[in-house]
Amino acid sequence: MQKIILLSNVESLGRRGGLVSVREGYAANYLLPKGLGVRATEANLKRLESLRTKFKAEEKELVDAARSLSERLEGKSLTISRKASEEGHLYGSVTVGTIVEALAAEGFAVDNRAVKLSEPIKNVGVYNVPLALHPDVIPEIKVWVVEEKEASGEASAPAPGAPQPAEPAAPPVEKEGE
Repeated sequence: MQKIILLSNVESLGRRGGLVSVREGYAANYLLPKGLGVRATEANLKRLESLRTKFKAEEKELVDAARSLSERLEGKSLTISRKASEEGHLYGSVTVGTIVEALAAEGFAVDNRAVKLSEPIKNVGVYNVPLALHPDVIPEIKVWVVEEKEASGEASAPAPGAPQPAEPAAPPVEKEGE
């Protein structure tokens, strides 16, 4: 096992400034090359206290920004329409990307990793979706997945530049006496 000082939050391992024990391979192949941590040498341990004060100040700014966004998202609901069968099963699904795009259309910049959707939504209904804006700030939004309505019996005009349908052939004219 090797002692590592984390320079970034690593999910299911620890937060920035934390001292963790990890296996040699995990440290050498993942944490160190990606810059997520440094070895806990004497020099780095001495720097740790100054790093922790810096991390605390940055963490406070991140928490404040996440809380601000959370307050704006409070009570927010999204409506996403998709084609569905009569039983309410979607043709396709609503994914994390779909939710992020819908939030962006509403003016909310949320990272894909923040949307905690356990699996894609495949049925019409109302879903509570948690957004992990910060480990301490996890608001929920309502996502209404509704059936996309068909056009009301009228044929829609084709898009400009789309091939035009051919004119129907005139019915044959019957001549008298034949």
